[in-house]
Amino acid sequence: MTETLGAFAVLAWLAYLASRLLARRHLPELVGFLIVGALLGPSGIELVSEHELAALRPLTEIALAILMFVIGERVSVRALRAARWTLTTGATQYVLCAVLVFWATRAVGADRSVALVLAALAGAGAPMTIAHIVSSVKATGNYAVGVVGTHAVSDAFATTTFAAVLPIATILADQDADVSAAIFDFVQLGFGGAALGLLGGWFISRLGFQIETSGELLLFVLVHILLGWSIADWLDISLPLAALMAGATAASVSPEAFSLRLFRTIKSIEQPLYLLFFALAGASIHLNDLGGVGIVGLVYIGVRVGAKIVGGLIGGLFGGLGWKTALRLGVNLTPQAGVAVGLAVLASEVLGDPGAEAATVVLGSVVLFELVGPLLVAKDLQASDGEQESGQADPTRVELPANVLIASPMPIEIPEWLIDLAARWRSRLVVYQPGEAESEHIGNLLSRCATKDVEVEFKPMRTESFTGAVVRTRAETQADMVVLFAARPQGATSRLVLFPSERIARELTVPVLTFPVTTEGPPEPAHKSRRWPWST
Repeated sequence: MTETLGAFAVLAWLAYLASRLLARRHLPELVGFLIVGALLGPSGIELVSEHELAALRPLTEIALAILMFVIGERVSVRALRAARWTLTTGATQYVLCAVLVFWATRAVGADRSVALVLAALAGAGAPMTIAHIVSSVKATGNYAVGVVGTHAVSDAFATTTFAAVLPIATILADQDADVSAAIFDFVQLGFGGAALGLLGGWFISRLGFQIETSGELLLFVLVHILLGWSIADWLDISLPLAALMAGATAASVSPEAFSLRLFRTIKSIEQPLYLLFFALAGASIHLNDLGGVGIVGLVYIGVRVGAKIVGGLIGGLFGGLGWKTALRLGVNLTPQAGVAVGLAVLASEVLGDPGAEAATVVLGSVVLFELVGPLLVAKDLQASDGEQESGQADPTRVELPANVLIASPMPIEIPEWLIDLAARWRSRLVVYQPGEAESEHIGNLLSRCATKDVEVEFKPMRTESFTGAVVRTRAETQADMVVLFAARPQGATSRLVLFPSERIARELTVPVLTFPVTTEGPPEPAHKSRRWPWST
């Protein structure tokens, strides 16, 4: 094990150096991970052998599960509503790939079971590859997010369809096959993974919401993903599908504020996981597979690329994209890896010779799609970002907040200048602090806002965590800005923990203004609200 970890350390170091050199030339660092892995793997100088790859497989599978969980956010209910073309394109291109690849490969002499497996896997994508490219080229906007989501939808379709097709392919390949066992494999692979993902995502959402610190939340999620990996391995169900469904479920059923915090926390460890997964994936690439694809492989590659482009165009137009964007989207759907590789290996184990033939075609084409596809996608995403920036009418324009949340852990008197700003901005105020709506200082606030035609709502703070309460209230009120009047003891020159106001600022994606409330000095009567130097 020591030699295995040492070889992997050298592999990771060289992959990192290669990725930095490519990044200087504005190329995706993912290509560096794959190339170094292929050169140092069994098909190259064999720094990492097949035996060592097998020993490191659990680490690869856990990294895959974490990354697929993160990608699940891109196919949540919120994400699909925001980019409807993600679902329409994913479904259209998958169906088109499956139908055309089946008939084309059958026409050039492929066995029915081989053609069926190739049809099920042709529409699969590479969501982790695209997600890493989006991150490395710093692409922003709904289009970049939607491309990742479309690949994730494609993988979900591929996994469930493969689970349904595998029993049929088994029967076609072996007339004496056990039909009941084949049906059980379908239920176990497809429905088992979906059920585990739904349960795990709901569990993470319900319990993780109560955790305040990012470190504890990250530990909580990693422990449960590790548990899910153990269950998936024990029950022989699809780990990628389970992780994808868990991420989508957690993002869908969680409040928006917690969902953003959850996935932002997990994304803090994305980069080392990408290096781990793709460096080992590159080492698993057998370059000699390219020579074994034959005529069936060439037809598979050509028909798949054409079906992806046409399917992307049709699905994008149905989803509301312009025809130029929809045409580019089809090209961005051509990369393939991850799920397709795992399912192809499974087919070779279950189907024997027909499965091995299908796996050779898929693995050989993946080498091409993984080495060429990322370059095309990175170039297109950079170009689309440039078009968005050039199309902005006024880059200096600042949107004024429509809703402003004013929060404090103690009763305070809202400064007059803040009410004046709300009147000038025509913003609605939401005041969140301890007290009752019938109290004197709240009545005074309501009357002052009424004289300046400012809409205001008071929400009494109950006994709960101030940090969590403010984050939750911000999501409930859809506030565009948060103004905090928070306690900050004076005189502290060094400290090891964050103040509540600092934790809130890290959790929220909207502007947060903080005004400190001094907690030292003689205590004030409980019935009096705190005053400020500018108040009269």
